[in-house]
Amino acid sequence: MTNAQNTTPAKTFKSEFLEHYMSVSAGALSKKDVDALVMHLLDKYGFENGIPLSSYPNQEVSAILRIPATKVRQLRYEAGLKYGGRVEDQAKAKLLLALSRSVLEVESKTVCLVIEDSLAKNWLQGQLKNNGLIFDHSFNTEIIKVKSKGLFDVLGQVFDKEQTKAFQSAFEKLIEEKKDEKLRAGFAKLAGAFAKGAAKAAGGAVLAGFGNVMR
Repeated sequence: MTNAQNTTPAKTFKSEFLEHYMSVSAGALSKKDVDALVMHLLDKYGFENGIPLSSYPNQEVSAILRIPATKVRQLRYEAGLKYGGRVEDQAKAKLLLALSRSVLEVESKTVCLVIEDSLAKNWLQGQLKNNGLIFDHSFNTEIIKVKSKGLFDVLGQVFDKEQTKAFQSAFEKLIEEKKDEKLRAGFAKLAGAFAKGAAKAAGGAVLAGFGNVMR
C-alpha cells in the first residue's frame, strides 16, 4: 500500500460542515446551531481566498457579513462553546494573540490587552481574580489593563515557567535601560517573541488556534 493511499484527506469547510450537520441526522441542528457552526467554519477556513475570518476583528467581520458587530460577537461566543474544543485551549491561544499585540503604559508599567473574544476574556479575568489581581476594563470592555507583575504571575501558571521567567527578566532589564517609546517598543518585541514561543511550547489546540489567527 502506498503512502498516498494511507493519507487522510484534509478537512475542508464543506466536509467539516457536513460532519457536524450529519452527526445526529439531517435537519437535527437548530438554526442557531447552524449559524454558530458557519461562524466557526468561517473563522477557521474563511471564504474562497482561504484567509480565516479569525484574523479579522469583530467590526471588520461585521462589514464582511453585513450583520451588527454585536451579532458577530455573540456568534463567535456560541461557536466557541459548541465547536471550538476546550475553552481553556481557546482562551490560551487568544491570550497569546492579545499579548503579541499588547501595549505597555510606560509610567504605570501596565499592560493593555485587547480581547474581543468573550470566552477568552472571561477566562483571563477568572485567572486574574483567582490570583487576587486587580484589572481594569472600565474604559472599554474589550480592553483589559493589568500590572505587568500580575500578568507575569498568570503567564507563569498557564504557560512554560522557564519561558515566562526569561520574558520577565528581559523586561526588567529593559526597564533599566530604556525609557518612553523605546521601552514601549522593546516590550512589544519581547511580548511578540514570548507569545510565539509559548504557543509552540503548548502545542496542540493552543498552537493551532494561535496559528490560525496569525496567518
